[in-house]
Amino acid sequence: MDPFRKNKSTFWVWPVSLVALFVGWSTSVAWITDRVDKGRLDSLPVDVRERLMSGKLDAQSELVSLREEIKTLRSENDKLQQQAADGTRGSEDILKSLQSAKLFAGLTEAEGPGLTIVLRDSRRPVENVLDPSGGIIHDTDVLKVVNELWNAGAEAVAVNDKRIGPRSNFRCVGSTILIDSIKIATPIRIQVIGDKQTLLGAMNMPGGPLDEIRAVDSQMVEIIPVERHRLSAYTGTTSSKYAKAVETNGKGSDE
Repeated sequence: MDPFRKNKSTFWVWPVSLVALFVGWSTSVAWITDRVDKGRLDSLPVDVRERLMSGKLDAQSELVSLREEIKTLRSENDKLQQQAADGTRGSEDILKSLQSAKLFAGLTEAEGPGLTIVLRDSRRPVENVLDPSGGIIHDTDVLKVVNELWNAGAEAVAVNDKRIGPRSNFRCVGSTILIDSIKIATPIRIQVIGDKQTLLGAMNMPGGPLDEIRAVDSQMVEIIPVERHRLSAYTGTTSSKYAKAVETNGKGSDE
């Protein structure tokens, strides 16, 4: 439900009601004036007739006063309408900023073009037995690729369908890779959204993380350009125990 819908649909009720009330009064006063001008005092209510006869009610001046009140109220109503319109635009800007922040933090689904990078363990004996990887994809390999993607301007990244967020971590436990304490296994699919050509250039950079893996076995790496990815939102923790937002009150951080 739109949190601003109620305000937009009800802000006019009170101003319009007051305008209607004043219009009713002005009509009554105009009717009284007409009756007075035509000398038909007998048809007026007793209290109105008595006030007119005693000089306590000046219908013409009362009408002028009411007209001024109506003019003022209409002006205020216009201001309220303008403020409501400005508020709507302001709320839209706030929502856009909030959505951008959520997208940046990975807290919302994302879609767009990019690449899919597949990393596999080697299926053949490694010729160089001194090679530290042993033909196996490790957590550091995944971390290096993801970091290189961020450096190349990636806007969203997921590994084996798990969205990478600000607190995501990579580590190995035995032969198993953990991302945010969730086990993943090869083949490892890294999905990234961003400019395909820029990302592709970063992934094929000489001496880059994929170049190191290819040096062991070129079949361990596959890069697939994709026209449209749809990545799920980050599902890890977002709570903070020690860090708190700084209020913009001009005070220093050490206070």
